[in-house]
Amino acid sequence: MVCITQMATFTDPEQSFLGAVFKYGAVPANPEIEMAKHNLSKFINQEMQFNSMDGYTCVTTDPMEEFDDLVMLRYGVYNVTGNCIVVFSGGYFSPDQRFEYLKNLFSCFKDAEFNVPFKTPNGTLLFKRDGETIDYKIKRFINCGPCSTTTLNSIVFDTNAILITVGANEDGTLGAGINQKQTDEPGNLIVVPDLWNTFIRRANAFGVKIKNMSIDVTRYVLFPNPTKCSPAHPFYELTQEPILNSMIKSTAMFLISRPPPEYGLRVNEGNSIIDIQLYSDFKNAKEEDYQRGLDKYTEYIKLAKTKGLENKYYESAAIPIMITNCIGGVYKEGVFGFGLADKQAKETLGCLTPESASVVVEYIRSMDQFTPAYDPLAFIAAFN
Repeated sequence: MVCITQMATFTDPEQSFLGAVFKYGAVPANPEIEMAKHNLSKFINQEMQFNSMDGYTCVTTDPMEEFDDLVMLRYGVYNVTGNCIVVFSGGYFSPDQRFEYLKNLFSCFKDAEFNVPFKTPNGTLLFKRDGETIDYKIKRFINCGPCSTTTLNSIVFDTNAILITVGANEDGTLGAGINQKQTDEPGNLIVVPDLWNTFIRRANAFGVKIKNMSIDVTRYVLFPNPTKCSPAHPFYELTQEPILNSMIKSTAMFLISRPPPEYGLRVNEGNSIIDIQLYSDFKNAKEEDYQRGLDKYTEYIKLAKTKGLENKYYESAAIPIMITNCIGGVYKEGVFGFGLADKQAKETLGCLTPESASVVVEYIRSMDQFTPAYDPLAFIAAFN
């Protein structure tokens, strides 16, 4: 039985793990979190109105990375009244790949084309490739995916505009997130020196209201598992395959895929905070699964130490590694995760043995909640 009482980090792997649970496991009592949860419930119930009759809304988005983009596009963008421009990011995948992925998942978008106005029940969408220019003044810019220098520099703000960032610093400037990076190199994300911050200074000079979506809120607002919804609920649409599979595989990536310790601190910390909300029943895990988790965590600790890293670099990975094993996952020898651009590995959970990957998928399928609703919350904020 796991007794979670420790406060410090210890050299013993189990004590280090318990220290991570203490550090990352507390859910703050925050009225903003409760309001965000309420807003997400209304969003997926399609009880919100998104009025863009006063000007153009522009969203950058990168479906194929995580599932929140897809929910934002289906329940937010598709329901806009007025005009909305959707820019499909480059980066690890091309804009065309991302657009086809969306259209293959949601039949409501199947006839959409780039640069051809697309009529929805209440408005008009214009889908653009990253790398193209935006030729309209923008009333709301929602930064849910990275974009190129060309696209970013073409943004001209309308009066009384609002800019919503996801993953930036609190003032909207360049942080550690990927949405403020550039896609100028095909298949890669880069930081063009001072480009994003110049964009923010330009927005400030024009009087644009800037709001960054705080991870202190968004990490605690999780999607419900659509299979737990009533068949009459709009979100039940997502139980269809391959839509549900995409949602499950995105959740699996949060749980199982650990970056190399020297690069993984931010990702591991974020995933620890999220994953402990998805699974915390360590005391009822099978003994052999729990011990296998400790053994794998010990391996990650040793790897971090060989690189001269301090304990936070491995402690931040303890919870996801332990959860993966406790729900039946078995990592391949010497492997902890896979790259964001490895579509095949994301689909097969390539860092796990094939047999255990199937067990993990079935466990995730039974969970009450999935990954955070980052992009829907950003979309809501642009209209609130």
